[in-house]
Amino acid sequence: MIQAKHIMKRSTPILSYSATVPEAIEYMRNHQEGFAIVQASPNRFQGVLTEAQLMRIFLRYQTKPDRDTVILHRDLFEPAQLTHEDENFPEIVKKLVSAVGSRLFVINAQGAVVGHVTAKDVLPYFSSKGPAPADAQPMENLRSDLYLYETFFSKSPFMMHSANREGRIIMANEMLHSVLGYEYGQLLGKTIFEIYPKSSHAQASAGLKTIFTQGYHKVVQGEMLTKEGRAIGVELVSRSLSNQFQAVIGTMTVSRPLDMKLLLESLPVLSTESMM
Repeated sequence: MIQAKHIMKRSTPILSYSATVPEAIEYMRNHQEGFAIVQASPNRFQGVLTEAQLMRIFLRYQTKPDRDTVILHRDLFEPAQLTHEDENFPEIVKKLVSAVGSRLFVINAQGAVVGHVTAKDVLPYFSSKGPAPADAQPMENLRSDLYLYETFFSKSPFMMHSANREGRIIMANEMLHSVLGYEYGQLLGKTIFEIYPKSSHAQASAGLKTIFTQGYHKVVQGEMLTKEGRAIGVELVSRSLSNQFQAVIGTMTVSRPLDMKLLLESLPVLSTESMM
């Protein structure tokens, strides 16, 4: 299974908490990441200093030159989100989604920083061409193959659903439920043939096969059925979904109503539910 140690950058900018403001500026000039973790000891961290916050510290320093070490300005540090080098891929993504600056610092068993992971390091693993470690076992039991995609797509303003090889819906986001008139969760377990009119079933079957064999399906226009059986015109584009071992686990179809008024009418529903 892919772990933090497989994808992390091993060169991580680390700044001593005793560094002076001028030393911190010089350090940032020589490191392109735009941030540094401020370290008091090998396994004790004060936070993350970014270039933007260093600018604010410098302005303070100009008026109070006696406050010349960066640790005296730790109120401007960002929190350092840590993850273990053996952390598995789904948990890495979960942490990245909520981490300040979309970055994680990777520590070893001794608590020392050995690397860092950013969103850019994770994105290649969502691609069908993404790398996989040689020791990865495709049959390892993940908590959920679709967990990563649910995290990113559940609140999307587009209509999205995923189906397995039999056409059974294994994931559907809030917007699709709202536009088609279902309570959230009611579409799970249904088949795509229940949300497409009968006249489109042959086309849907052929499209499903194309996605699993070719990895994608071109943009098409068709119809979807609401819970009450009313047909609405939609534009759809589909591709296959792969887990971190690059095994195809389903399809992802992104759609939008041709009548954008339907989409706009559904947006307030999502906003209200998200606040509850």
